[in-house]
Amino acid sequence: MTTVREIVRGQNLAQLASNSTIREAARYMVDHGVGSVLVMEEGTLRGIFTERDALRVFVATRRNPDLTHLAEVMTEAPQTLPPDATPQDAVQRMTAGKFRHMPVVDGEGRVLGVVSQRDLVAVGAASPS
Repeated sequence: MTTVREIVRGQNLAQLASNSTIREAARYMVDHGVGSVLVMEEGTLRGIFTERDALRVFVATRRNPDLTHLAEVMTEAPQTLPPDATPQDAVQRMTAGKFRHMPVVDGEGRVLGVVSQRDLVAVGAASPS
């Protein structure tokens, strides 16, 4: 049976430091074709910043993207999936939490990757929303 470890295997982590600006995060997501960036400090997951967060910040709050840092607007301590979770487990957790992206973290706290709804659709575990 497929696990999320297999889905994220070989992924390059999309990550930035918490003092990165929203504009830097948005540019990173566009340049790398990803919908989220992990906010990491010294190898530790501190948060996640997603396309939805960018929309909320840019449009709804009108914060200056060049002066606002990820630490101010990220989702802190995001829920994570263990590497042995199945795609169906991921769908259930993401649906319940209304997430589109979830980090996959092993028992030692290492981030292995991020599972997205798009990934789950590709393996046939979810239907697009």
